[in-house]
Parts: sequence; C-alpha cells; structure tokens
Amino acid sequence: MSKTNAQATMQSSQKYPIMNQFKQNMIPFLKMLSIYGIIILLMESLFRKSITDGFMWMVHEPLAFLLNLAILAVISGLLLLATRRIAIVTFIVSTLTIVLHVVNIGKFSLRNVPMLYEDFFLIKEVWVLMPELINVKVLLGLGLGILVLFAYAWGLHLFYKKRKLSQHRILALILVLVGSLLLFIGQKQMHSDDDISKTGFLYSLSNNLRTPSIVIDKTQLEAADSLYTRYVEGYNTEFGGELADSVKPNIIIIQSEAYWDVNKMDVKFSKNPNAYFESLRNESQYGEMYVPVVGGGTSNTEYEILTGMTLKNYSNDWYMVYPNEIKSPLISLASILRKQGYSSVGIHPYMSWYYNRYGVYNSMGFNTFKTLEFMNDVRKVGEFAADDYTTDLIINQIENETAPVFNFTVTMQNHGPYGNARFGADQFDVDIKTKMSDSTKYFLHNYVQGLYLSDQALEKLINYLKTCGEPTILLFYGDHLPMLGDDYQAYRELDYIGNEDNYTLQNDLRMMAVPYILWSNYDTKSEELPTMNASFMTSFILNKAALDMPDYLKALYMAREDMPLYFRTFGYDTNGNKLTQESSAFINMKSLYLSIFNTLSKGEGIDQWVIKDNSDFNKTLSEINITKVEASESQTQIYGGPFYEGMAISVNNEKIDFDLKEDGTLQIKRGLKQGDQISIQLLDTDGKVLAELKSYEVQ
Repeated sequence: MSKTNAQATMQSSQKYPIMNQFKQNMIPFLKMLSIYGIIILLMESLFRKSITDGFMWMVHEPLAFLLNLAILAVISGLLLLATRRIAIVTFIVSTLTIVLHVVNIGKFSLRNVPMLYEDFFLIKEVWVLMPELINVKVLLGLGLGILVLFAYAWGLHLFYKKRKLSQHRILALILVLVGSLLLFIGQKQMHSDDDISKTGFLYSLSNNLRTPSIVIDKTQLEAADSLYTRYVEGYNTEFGGELADSVKPNIIIIQSEAYWDVNKMDVKFSKNPNAYFESLRNESQYGEMYVPVVGGGTSNTEYEILTGMTLKNYSNDWYMVYPNEIKSPLISLASILRKQGYSSVGIHPYMSWYYNRYGVYNSMGFNTFKTLEFMNDVRKVGEFAADDYTTDLIINQIENETAPVFNFTVTMQNHGPYGNARFGADQFDVDIKTKMSDSTKYFLHNYVQGLYLSDQALEKLINYLKTCGEPTILLFYGDHLPMLGDDYQAYRELDYIGNEDNYTLQNDLRMMAVPYILWSNYDTKSEELPTMNASFMTSFILNKAALDMPDYLKALYMAREDMPLYFRTFGYDTNGNKLTQESSAFINMKSLYLSIFNTLSKGEGIDQWVIKDNSDFNKTLSEINITKVEASESQTQIYGGPFYEGMAISVNNEKIDFDLKEDGTLQIKRGLKQGDQISIQLLDTDGKVLAELKSYEVQ
C-alpha cells in the first residue's frame, strides 16, 4: 500500500470510527453464525441418522433452518449486549444447543416424541429411570462427548483471533432485531402443531412455548351450548330412570403398563401371551381405545379415563397435564363415585411424587392412594413391581372395605425399556418362533414374557371376582403401545408398519389404539364396541354401572354415539366414515369439548361433584399409631401400625434399626424402658413426610 493510500485509510478510520468498528466486528459475528449453522446441520443430521437427510431438510425447509439459526442469533445477541467475549458466548450457546439436541434425540429414540419445555420440570422422573436407560454404549458416548467439548473449546479459542469485541452493541442489537423479525415472520408461516421433522428441533421447542389460540367464535359457541343441552336432555330421557338400586357394583379399573395385543404383529409364539385376555371377550364388552400417547406419557391416558376430558384441549398430546395443570380440586371418577357412597382408592407401585400423582390424586378426590412407599415385601419383575403382587393389593382392598369400592390401579411391571435383563434364561414361558434381528428379538422377548405374566395376573383377579359375592365391574386396558426399539424398530422390521413418518404414525390407530375388556361378574354378554377415545370411557363405565354423573359426561356419552373417534384434525363416525376438520360434526365435537373445558376450568357447575375438602386424604396410610410396647432386656416388640419397610424409627432422637415381622409388628433389638420416646417417619425420596408418628412415650 502506498503512503498516500495508507494516510487516506487512517483518515477514514478516524473520521468514521463507528463504521470501522462495525466492519471489524462483522467477521467474528459471521464466524459465530457460521458455527451455529454447522451445528444445527450436524445435529439435525444426527436426529435423522443421515447427513444426506439433514442436508435435504436444510434445502427443502430453508425457512425452518433460518428460524433455528435465528433463535441462536437472538440469544447470542442478548448475551453480547452484556459482554464482549464472543468466544465464550459462542461456546455457551453452542454447547447448550448440542446438549439439548442430544437430550431430544434420546427422548425421541425412546418415545418418538420431541423434547418439550415442560420436560425441564420432569428431571426427577427421568433421573429415577436412569438405571434402566444407562448402558456401556451410553457411558462411552458420554465420555467421548466430554472430550469433544474440550477440543471444541480449544478450537474456538484458536478460531477467534479477536476474542473481545469493542463498540459491538449496535451490531448485537441488530442481530436481536433481525432474528426477532425473522421469528415473527416464521410464526405466520409455520404452525404450532407442525412436526419436528419439518420445523427442526430448536424451533419445535420454541414453538411449544407458544400458547395456541384455540378460539370458539360466537356462532360455534352458541351451537356448542345448544348441542350440550340437547345431549344432556337426550341422556336424561333415555337413562334417567335407570339409576342403580341400593346395591352398587364395585368398579375396578386397571391401567396395565404398555399392555397391547402383540399378536397383531403376526409373530409366531410358542404360546399366546394374551390368551386369557382374549378369552374374556366371550363374556365382556370389548374393543379398542384411542389413547393420546405412545411409548410413554402414562399419566395422560390416566387423565382422560379419570376425567372424561381430552388432551386435544391442550397444545399437544404429549403435554403432561398432571404436573403442569392440576393444582386444585377437580371432578374425576374418584370424586363422582365418592359422592355416591363409594370408597375411592388408587394403587400405583411406584414413587408417589412421579408425575405429581400424590397431589393429583388428592385433588381428584381419592380417599387413599397407595404408592410404593406404603408397600411391604414387594415382589418384582426386574426393577418393577410384579402384576401378581399388585393384583393381591387389589383383592385385599376389596376384602377390607364395607362400602362399594372404586379402585383405580396403574401397574408398573411391563414398563420399558425392554433391552435390560429383567428375566433369567430359565424364566421365559413364551418363546419366539419368527426370525428377526437379535436386538429386536431380545427386547420383544422381554416384553412378551411380561405380557404373559400380566395375563396370568388378570386371570387370578377374575377368578377371585367370580366368587367374591359382590357385583363388580372391571375395566382392563393398556395405557399405550410399548416402544419396541428406536424409531419403532420392531414394528417396522416385522412389517406391522411401513416407513411412515412419526407425525403420520401418531395419527394412526395401529400405533395409538390399545385393547380393553369391560367385564362384570353379573352380566356376561359379549359385545364388540366401536373404537372410541379413552376420554369417552369415563361416561361409558358410569352408564354401565347405572350411576349418576355430571351433565358434561352425559353430553359426552351421547356425543360418542355421533363421533366415537376424535383426533386433532379429523374424526370418524360410528360407521367408520372419516370426518374432516371442516365437517360440521367435527366442528361440533371440538366446540363441545372446548366449551366444557372452559366451563370446568372456571369452576362452574362443579360443586355437586368435586371433593373440595379432602383433608382426610390418605389418613388410613399416613397416621401411624402404637397400641402396645412389650420390652425385655434385649429386645422390644411394638404393636400398632400401619408400619412400612422404608420408614425410620428413632428412640430418644437416636435412629435405630428394626425388623418388620410377617404379622405386622416391629421388633427392635434393644430393650426400651419407661419414659423412652419413640418417633416414626416415612419419607419419599425427596424427603417429604408421607406418614409419621411424632411421639409415643413408653409406659
């Protein structure tokens, strides 16, 4: 450069210092955006298991790619308004992006649903299942990932020659504004229910933060109100005089973990794992229910069965209603039946806090909720309580109640994943005869053996109910299909499904319908019913028992006869004809459900059916008493109860060991004397007190 040109450049720099700084900062900003673009492409390729598919997504969905990039640009721009260290900002944002993508890929491989922002509040639920998910492959991947991050950090250090910026905030602000404008435009072009394969992960996650504006216009609302009134009046006319007499039937509902008709896969087994279940169709009402989830999300199916409401009122079917929405008393089967003289009991052999069930069952009006902490001598299959053990709990509860029983049990035995060694080589009753890959055969074998044991437990319960002398209705169904390998591995390999994408499959009854039987020991008529939403079963079972119910359930009972299958964008009538979202029948159903949902959310018309004061919730399990203490010099027998294996006993504020005997008494290997103070606590894994005896003085 000549002396004259150098002087001109220097004069220009002195004359336009801001513009000069702007140009100097452009290069590190472009470097940052390039890194983000590469990471998005690589992570989307990893999600799609193909660099070609990742590249094709970027080519065919350029707006989606830019929207994912815009999210990182906005976040980085905001951080750069507060700091000059662009290398550190790039490392933090890109590392978090990679971690979130990896978590999403992990969740998707297990359940074929994307990560949601609500998942951040379910860390405990994931953590407790880690022993079932961790294997050598995962640990090696984690170790390699940590090494790669260290190498990446060093690479960024070398990549950014200018690691501290100056006078950069205008450019950072422009980045925020341009990114925000692009996201605003994207919201007009993309939809909140677009599939992750189209939107990419980051935009899918941010999309989930948008509250979908589900609006019922005045005309639709009036039509829904008119339809509601007509349905309720129609129900009262048809069934109003058929309420149960003084003898009300016990109602037992078993939501069997991942129970499904595996024979649909056309696999040859040495014996039918569902044999007894299938035989019950000869003396039951039976069919299939459309459930909102596949591979997991058990509590969402619970919600629909217990309340009669649908997940279609929320942003998506994976939204976890229990931990996010239920904070106050609401109408449920438990409260409806308690109002009619029933004892409402929940049983779930797992941690009480999982999905916030302990609080939810309280709000739903259950008398008691027996979870794993309140159980002793639990027989297990692998890491989970055996269905045979859970069946014994149901039988014991029926025998110990004088009031008619409502029992809602959620089993755990067949919980996935199925790639763990839950059975020994000599513990399989069912062999697989069909040829398949070793990995598919391994987890299918584990799953099918669990089904066989569930079938035996069901037979045990039915045999008891046939001779118990009390009229009883039993609803038995699966909560969702099992997730048999990544990306529906077993289903695809065995040609149960083809190469349909995830969005299509989650609107396909092959993957979303579970079998059920509705049996009673006083009516053995066999009847196959049309496939219906799980949410319709609430009113159906109350009607079968000839019991009263809230008006909204009467309306839904009648609505089921018009459209038993209701998806987000289509439905089916009783003749199997598909109804589009533009059809009047579909619009009526959507408006009816939303109108009911809005009314119940406001607390209107619930007083008659809700348990507002449930202060006695779980008292029969949580209030520990001591009735007698017998002490010698070397040991002490303590009588009373209820006592639990997991509780802690203190004598004079000193924790001591104890043995829980078969007869329910406690034995302490030390002699207690008059005046000693005994205290007992049962805590969950979070340290919350579930049951206690604050103090007992030895006499």
